[in-house]
Amino acid sequence: MSHPDSEYPISIVVCFHNAGGTVEHALERLDRLGRGAELVLVDDASRDDTLQRLRTWSAGNPHATVVALDENHGPALARNVALRHVRRDYVWFVDDDDEPAADALEIFDRLIRASRPHLVFARARFRSADGAERWVDGVDESGVIDREQALLRVLGGDVQGFLWSKLFHRSVLADAPFGTEYPQEDFVGVIGAVERSERVVLSPNSVYTYVERPGSLSRGRRPDFGRYAVARDVAVAAAARAGVDPRAVAYFRLWFYAIAVAFVPIRRRAPRPDVREGLRLARTELRTLNLGDCAAIDRRAALHGRIIAASGRLYPLLLTPALWLHDRLRRFRS
Repeated sequence: MSHPDSEYPISIVVCFHNAGGTVEHALERLDRLGRGAELVLVDDASRDDTLQRLRTWSAGNPHATVVALDENHGPALARNVALRHVRRDYVWFVDDDDEPAADALEIFDRLIRASRPHLVFARARFRSADGAERWVDGVDESGVIDREQALLRVLGGDVQGFLWSKLFHRSVLADAPFGTEYPQEDFVGVIGAVERSERVVLSPNSVYTYVERPGSLSRGRRPDFGRYAVARDVAVAAAARAGVDPRAVAYFRLWFYAIAVAFVPIRRRAPRPDVREGLRLARTELRTLNLGDCAAIDRRAALHGRIIAASGRLYPLLLTPALWLHDRLRRFRS
């Protein structure tokens, strides 16, 4: 069902950098979602003809605004700048090379009309380079929850820090919600938005498919351990302000930080010094956690933590063949 332009109180923010010939394809895909939303298109100082392509296409769309940055700063700052040009009540951040669901705007519009939420947690899928798909964010249920319940969803890992599966009321986004450093700036922005929200809506509908591509920033070989620590500390501080059960916080520190800093370098085949540093950080974190409390929430995660703590430098030798078998089975199934 199509809607008049005035019916979507939503601004879609998309950032581009050296997108070249894919610009029109991305914009046409957004245009097919419906012309009832505002488009804020940011060129992050591309060196090719991306900016000209954006301006040419936008000339025929009165609801499109093109913002040109003089220097390349990355997606975090580009999104912060885009927010200065948003004129609608709600904001949806999407990437230029993924696949928004064809009915995403209609899904969001229904939720807005029904609940006037400050924040929407919808669902999203992940398509890996080998074509396999899986759920990557959100829960298979609907309802309205409060700030503390929303924070618990994030701490428990049910809701991830991805932007594209969420709809934000402009009032819960600060002037610069995403910081200036990569990675984990999205997660930090989501935590801040949760803290400013009173009504958070859960939707079981998928609004987005993230498509893994070679050279993706989030899949780079060298993990930034410092940014993991920053994101962990932001969430832990928010949990303390909300009076969240310490056991839920401990579980978050286990899966988000301790397991991640040990696991991710091995999964990405990072240099050996990074693998060793990740293990050191993980074991340091694990010494401050009660894994018994974590096991009451997730036994597998607690067992994973115990293996990291007990195996030490043998952990990569144990994990590598397990990952190889996992990947082979996934390719076979797909």
